[in-house]
Amino acid sequence: MKTKGIIFFILAVAVSTAGATYRWADSGHSIGLIKASGGQARHPSYLESGKDRYMLIATATVIPPYKGDVRVVLEGRPVMDYEIYASAPVADLGIRRWPKFENNILYGLKPKDRVALWVLMRPPVLDPVCGMAKGEGFLKHSGNGRDYYFCSEACLSAFKKEPGRYEGGDRVTGKYALALYDTLSGKSVLNVPVIFKGGGETKDAGGHQH
Repeated sequence: MKTKGIIFFILAVAVSTAGATYRWADSGHSIGLIKASGGQARHPSYLESGKDRYMLIATATVIPPYKGDVRVVLEGRPVMDYEIYASAPVADLGIRRWPKFENNILYGLKPKDRVALWVLMRPPVLDPVCGMAKGEGFLKHSGNGRDYYFCSEACLSAFKKEPGRYEGGDRVTGKYALALYDTLSGKSVLNVPVIFKGGGETKDAGGHQH
């Protein structure tokens, strides 16, 4: 047991040193509680809009008496591509139980379990006029050293007339949430607010309209 403790200490020092010397440029960290009555995060995670990818690190502790399987999803509009990974030790020393994570579901959570999730998010490119996510048939326009995409000639024409009015409109802003649901009851057991700042942080994401 003494040997395991020494190895665990060495690994902890290595991870802490790496964290101190390198920080994700577009990342956020949130700490929360998983509870049967609906858990909560200690604080929202704020991210600056305008990047092509983000990393959210969410850690949580399971509060008794909750136990069960939990589905993890990223909610918000417009829909964002994302991938979720569960953190596990480089070397399992048997000091702590690590719940199985597969297909975005944490299996067999028990009271006092601790989980760590890494969420890689890739926001869509938006039509800066109406906020529609880029899709097939979008019109491309280059200006100010950048490319913009529009769902219709009407939106493109509006942008050309007043480009300054729509500055930053092609970036995702507003509120998203990393949501955890009990798979049996469908009830929320944790909700982590993720807020993209950049002029629209006081409004819900996807607030643009034609």
